[in-house]
Amino acid sequence: MLATLDDRFLFDQLETERRAEETARNEVANAQRRHEDAQRAVAQAEDALARAERALIAKDLLSRQEQVDRETDVRSRKRDLQNAENLLRVAQDAIATAERQVQNAQARVRDARKRLSFATVTAPVSGYVTELLVQAGQHVGLGNHMLTLAQLDELQLKVPVYQFDEFKRLRKGLTAYITIGKTEFTGTIDRLGATTQEDRWGRPNNYAVVRFKGSGTLGLLGQNADVRLVLPPQEARPNRLTALFQTLTGRDTDDVKSRSASVTPAWMLIALGKVLGCGALLVTVTLLLATWFRSALVAILGTIGLWHISNLLFDFAGLPDLSYLEMVRTMDKVVGGVADPVRELKSLAWLFGLAAGAGLLTLVLFISRDPPK
Repeated sequence: MLATLDDRFLFDQLETERRAEETARNEVANAQRRHEDAQRAVAQAEDALARAERALIAKDLLSRQEQVDRETDVRSRKRDLQNAENLLRVAQDAIATAERQVQNAQARVRDARKRLSFATVTAPVSGYVTELLVQAGQHVGLGNHMLTLAQLDELQLKVPVYQFDEFKRLRKGLTAYITIGKTEFTGTIDRLGATTQEDRWGRPNNYAVVRFKGSGTLGLLGQNADVRLVLPPQEARPNRLTALFQTLTGRDTDDVKSRSASVTPAWMLIALGKVLGCGALLVTVTLLLATWFRSALVAILGTIGLWHISNLLFDFAGLPDLSYLEMVRTMDKVVGGVADPVRELKSLAWLFGLAAGAGLLTLVLFISRDPPK
């Protein structure tokens, strides 16, 4: 509890409402007693009416005057019964009214207690009052600043950071060392201020809010603090050649083992060999047709036609891996290093073997058609 305001007026209101509640409860008790009396009166009137009606049954044995008297008595008993029932209903209504009055009085008492509780000012956290802005007997309104409360178990500092390169390396949760006087405290960065602002000397800076556990005394407030922020190590920045090597080979600078499903030099050579093998085969076939038909146009068109039907020819020959469609489809596996190396080397051997055979046949055909003189 921080303070207690002047609650005499509120306390008087509470006492008034309490007395009103007690009066309402007494009225309920009185109404219940009247209801019980009315119930007994109704029962007595019913008994008297029953006796009067039984006495009227033997009217033939009575004189005329006695019959008139007994009929009058019956009518009187009926009126008494009706009056008693009316009183009973009135008593029931009085009980309901008194109970509503009790409920209203209880609501007013609760409201008075709530208003009285506002006279006590409590703090959401424990701490020390560092500034008091009101005096005893002063009137305060809703939202007025009465005092300043400092929570000394956990303190925070706003640390300016003038180098933006250093600010970019800061992260929430990094360790900070705070030295106040001869005492050193350990804290962490709670949040970072990315908005640039100026200090008292006009120097632009960003800031970091550091939280740390204090000693729980007022001696730390207003003291100068020396703060050291522990920056994370800078990330290594490889040069362009190293970055290109890592991208192509799938290796890091300190890796000695290739990663699976990544580009490695061996698989790069296999993929390059398949491309060169296809090129060599196309060149030798073109030279063969040119030597045979002695026409460059026929050779080029013939090579294009043979290349388009080569898929069927290789499938018919039992060498589907030499089909250019199959090569295109499986090139990502070769580059990724997940293909079968034996199968790929066999395909390379067939490609270069066919290219060598076509080249040898071209040479033989050229010599046979134009023998040396």
